[in-house]
Amino acid sequence: MSTREDMKRFYGMDLDFGTLGLQKPDRDMVYFCTPEGAEPAGSLGVDGIHFVLLPGDERVFCVDPSMMSPAYVLPVAEDFRTFLSYLLSCKDANVLSQISWMSREQYRDLLNEDENARYPGWEEAAAKKREALSEMEKEFHLTPQDPFDAVKTLQAAFDPSPIRWSDEYYDVLGLEREE
Repeated sequence: MSTREDMKRFYGMDLDFGTLGLQKPDRDMVYFCTPEGAEPAGSLGVDGIHFVLLPGDERVFCVDPSMMSPAYVLPVAEDFRTFLSYLLSCKDANVLSQISWMSREQYRDLLNEDENARYPGWEEAAAKKREALSEMEKEFHLTPQDPFDAVKTLQAAFDPSPIRWSDEYYDVLGLEREE
């Protein structure tokens, strides 16, 4: 099954996506650094951070307007199914959006912080998260995969030069448009 078919199937599930730190794709979620032709694949719902698929590419990319160029767009998974297996491991999409700048220790600290968070209603929220993760695991026959090394490797090898940027990208950064 292709990345786009897996994504459609995932978002067709009756899940509380918010418990996974993931909002359904929104075609209106476009920022100056969203590549032209990008297909929405979900968002964190905060700070403009969103996930996209690029034309002709199976990889899932994170777009983060607060990062510095050229790292506004970085791959976080080879395909959507792998993205879901990483989500199973991390239990929250926010972690995947931050791996690019984290050390292994910072990554582990964030995982532990999320796992040990206690706040009013945390037990109910944790139960909903476990339920959503379990349903996702069953539907796609997945096992959790720790993403840290794989994502770091994927990002280190990434060449952003083929990305097509909007005129707004060049305007915001004060760059001349490359032809």
